[in-house]
This record gives sequence, structure tokens and C-alpha cells, in this order.
Amino acid sequence: MNEMKTLHSVNRNTDSTRSMRKSASPKQVARAIGVGESTLKRWCDRGLISMTKTAGGHRRIELDAVIRFLQKTGREIVDPAILGLPVSVGRTEWTLGRATERLIAALVDGEEAVVRQVAFDLLLAGHTVTTICDDVFAPAFHSIGERWNCGEVAVYQERRACEISMRCLHELRNTVPLLSSQAPVAIGVTLSSDHYTLPVTMAEIVLQSVGWRATAIGTNMPFEALITAVQELKPRLVWLSISFVPDGDAFVSGLNELFETTHASGAALAVGGQFFRPDLRAKTQVSVSCATFRELEMFARTLHPHASAPTGPIESLP
Repeated sequence: MNEMKTLHSVNRNTDSTRSMRKSASPKQVARAIGVGESTLKRWCDRGLISMTKTAGGHRRIELDAVIRFLQKTGREIVDPAILGLPVSVGRTEWTLGRATERLIAALVDGEEAVVRQVAFDLLLAGHTVTTICDDVFAPAFHSIGERWNCGEVAVYQERRACEISMRCLHELRNTVPLLSSQAPVAIGVTLSSDHYTLPVTMAEIVLQSVGWRATAIGTNMPFEALITAVQELKPRLVWLSISFVPDGDAFVSGLNELFETTHASGAALAVGGQFFRPDLRAKTQVSVSCATFRELEMFARTLHPHASAPTGPIESLP
């Protein structure tokens, strides 16, 4: 009941259109988390919060550094609006199941502010991007898809839910630490006639969160174009999200040719999605078949063992 009161207090028009900051000044961050600016700068000097300087010498703190600090310390954010976060973020405790139920209702009803709040509440509570994608967004859209098939959800509601989720996912991407130019490259697509953007985008963010320079390079991609991309971009990992297969024979032939290309170039090929059925898997070669984003993350870590991992909590603060 408490979370419902909090969520209904959110102004869905103003909050859903607020632009989330990628970085902020020390003064803004100090106000957001409810401490003095001198205290914040002292924490930065101790390395508890990463800080950068602009070309003009001004101090800036990336949003991902603020999020990591809050996760480690368990501190509440006092004024999230300063950072462009949902105004009530951090004030509701969720189980993953309850969060999924609330997300489904918010997506169907077009309540973008609530979708943002649920996602960032979970993030600040210490859940990884992978967990949020696997255990909340994925089952939510599975449920919405079933309701659409039964005529309980209109086409416009499903499409609107996708657009809201894409905007929320792009904001979650801003919480991923900046990656080194030496980080391994990964590219991902959906194939011809497959326009479903959500799974390939979630995979992109999951891989970025564990240290990969991952880019979803498009949807509705012909095999020939993807093979060219592999040859020119030279990724270490290629991932495919399979949500629609119009021609099984053409899919099998194209995927096997793609595997030969990736294998010859030293890249791994990861394939997932509800339409990568057992009969198709039996006829094709891939490096790994992933049923969840968690499996994709685990496989990516075997290829890049030095990928980022969650760090432990900060024991005490002055």
C-alpha cells in the first residue's frame, strides 16, 4: 500500500519528461544526497566517488559514480530531481515479483514516471542491470505479449510500452561506467524481418555493464550486411536476438555462414531469443545459446575475465 501512495504521488507529465543528467557538479551532487559540499569533496579526494575535470578545470561527477556510491553505502538520495532522477526514487522497497507486477501495469497504462521509478529504485537497491532486464523487464513484456495475443492489450498500448521502455533503458545506460578504449568490442543485431528492439538493446546494456564496448548496430539486418560488419568492425563478440524467423531454411543457412565468418575472425557468436527454437539450434553452429541475459553476461565474462564486477560496500564514512 505504501508504494502505491508513493507512486501515485508522482507527476507523470513533469517527471517522465525530465532529462536525466549524465554528470553534475559537486555542489549539485552534495545537495542531491544531502551532505555538505566540503564533505563530498573529501569523499572524492579519498576515492570514494570518482570525479573528473573539464577542459576548463571545473569538477564534474558522472551519474554512474553517484549511483555506485549510493549502492555501496546504502545512503538515501534526498533530492533526486537535481540529477534528473524520478522524484520519489529510493523511497520504495520492492521484491522483484512486486516490481514486475507494478511495471506491467505502468507500461500498459503509459505511466512513464512510474516505469522510471521502479527501474531506478531497483538499481539503487543494488540490483544489477542484468537482474533488472532478466527478472523484471523481460517477464513484464512476456506478460504484455500474452495479453496482446488474448486481446486484453491494444496494439497502441504494446507499442507505447516498448517506446517507454526504450527511453528508460537508455537512461539506465547512463549509469554504466565509461569504458576504456581497450575494452573488447561486441556488436548485436536482429535479423531480417525482425524489428523488435528491446532484447537487443537490453543485451547491449548488460554487456556494457560488464566492461564491453557493446553496440546494437541495428534491427532487420540481412545476414550479408552483418557478415560485412563482422569483417570490418572485427568484434570479439557478436550477439543475435531472434524474435522472428520467417524462413527456417534461409535462417539456418545464413547463421551457419555467419558462424564460419565469426570463427575465422576469432569472434564468438552468441544467439538468444524466444524463436531460436530447439529444431533450429540442432541445425546451426553457434558459440553459445543464451536463454537469459544472465547467461550472456556469464559467457561474456569467460571471454573477458577482467570485466567489471560489483565491488563490496564501503564500511564507514566520516
